Amino acid sequence: MLCTNYIAPATKLIKSCRRMPWMIQLEDQFIVDDQGKAAYQNTRLEHNVQLNINSSPKLARLTRIMVTLGMKNSDPDTIVDMMMAGANIVRLNLSHESEKWHAITVQSIREAGNRMYEFTNEVYPLGVAMNLRGPEIRTGAFRGDEKSLGFAKLKEGSMVRLVTDNIAKRAGCSSCFWISYPDLPRVCRPGDRLLIDRGAALLQVTCIREKEINCRVIKGGTVTDYKPVQLLDSVVSLPQISEKDTEHIKLASMLECDFLIVNNTRNEKMIYAIKCRLRQFGVTKLCVMAKISTQQGLDSLDEILNAADAILLDRPSIEIEVGQEKLFLVEKIIIAKCIKIGKPIVLGFQVCNNGKLNIDMNLIANAVLNGVDAILLKTGSLEPKEVSQLLKDVDVVCREAESALWQKDIFDELSYKVPVPLDPLHAIIVGAVETSLKSNAAAIVVTTTTGRSAVLLSMYRPRCPILAVTRYGIVARWLQLYYGIHALHYRMEALLNWGEDMQARIQTGIDSLRRKRYIRVGDPVVVVSGWRQGTGFTNCIRIVYASPGLENQISDFEPCW
Repeated sequence: MLCTNYIAPATKLIKSCRRMPWMIQLEDQFIVDDQGKAAYQNTRLEHNVQLNINSSPKLARLTRIMVTLGMKNSDPDTIVDMMMAGANIVRLNLSHESEKWHAITVQSIREAGNRMYEFTNEVYPLGVAMNLRGPEIRTGAFRGDEKSLGFAKLKEGSMVRLVTDNIAKRAGCSSCFWISYPDLPRVCRPGDRLLIDRGAALLQVTCIREKEINCRVIKGGTVTDYKPVQLLDSVVSLPQISEKDTEHIKLASMLECDFLIVNNTRNEKMIYAIKCRLRQFGVTKLCVMAKISTQQGLDSLDEILNAADAILLDRPSIEIEVGQEKLFLVEKIIIAKCIKIGKPIVLGFQVCNNGKLNIDMNLIANAVLNGVDAILLKTGSLEPKEVSQLLKDVDVVCREAESALWQKDIFDELSYKVPVPLDPLHAIIVGAVETSLKSNAAAIVVTTTTGRSAVLLSMYRPRCPILAVTRYGIVARWLQLYYGIHALHYRMEALLNWGEDMQARIQTGIDSLRRKRYIRVGDPVVVVSGWRQGTGFTNCIRIVYASPGLENQISDFEPCW
């Protein structure tokens, strides 16, 4: 029967059309407050002109956050507070503390995950990253002066000897201390500079002998035991992987960590050596991240990008190498190269200065505007309350910057430059992102087994969050590193056929987004899924509208449309 206003005798009025009460009329849609008017401008200048300082950002943060755990903030309760405040990955630095402490801390992380599940009834896929010590140069212990045990005060203009003889390993003082690099006299030249403890003191070589070098203190400061030493003007020839690193790789595999950070990566051979060790231990499901902190790493960046699974740019160390005036340029270049080839890029920030919390939030906002996937906050020395408050502050800054980001620029450049013809999955992903932009979607829900579909979606930087629903916990934790992805570890409670299971996963994802208030009733949601069981069959895009939920469900209608 056709919809009509004609009233037949002894019949009821037939409504023109029946629709769900929570669905919105297309002509009634409006662009929401999160800088939506600026986001859809055609030029960058118009985008910047249309930005509104009074606009409110979305609740869903797209940039990922990694935090460092230390002695003060590694108990389960504190880790739960970090997860509630927005931490996606926790980092353990193997340069500090004992292996036993790291093993206990990983147990605390697992316990925190169990508590989080009790609170939310959802598995929180908190990633665990181990930062290898790496081949590095360090000072010895300062025990040569009874008045200054454990430290030495280097005064500007004074002379100091650096010796490589192991006899002096624990006999350091303000005039002479041990260095762990035996070839130091061979690689140094008069006039070369040595930086101790990332800027605590700066020395300049004046004289070179067989097993020692004499230096003048250019910048004075206090140096404590076993601090790192950087040779700013010399090319260092260190082993690709140390024996201690091999032990730590085995530890990371035994503790089932998700990410392995290769400290002071100088070339691609270091990455290949780490992956070779992992294969020897029978480990394949571990993301190897290259930490760029030296000039040698910058010079070999293109080769490192091909070998590593992700890049971590250590801003404080690179600033020492290239200078403050060049740091912004290094950031832009590395972030752009990573986005171009689809590798996640993490930017490391030092949050403490002289033991006090001190970080410029503008630097984090600029990193988000440049397109970084995640930021690393070195919070190992902070108190638990300070870490939680810092995470909340950074969360607000990231969401404000993400709202002001002109994603259309990145999407257009990447989608227009891809080779034609595309493989089916890649083509579907491009279509899904464009659909989300055209429909002003509140979220993208993707069902994935290996995580590849979600990673490709992240590469094109949609404006809305990407909810990746997967059955595998390791995949959910890996995806925590990528921009915009909120991973959901889905546990099938009943034996369902493939079609019912697929619909249950999609509905679970939409319910999760609604509970977190990332979407509202009536918001359009783009769903990307497969047409048959197995990997490699993702080729379906559809738009559904968020319903009020199962508790208010109207009969004869599906929970989401």
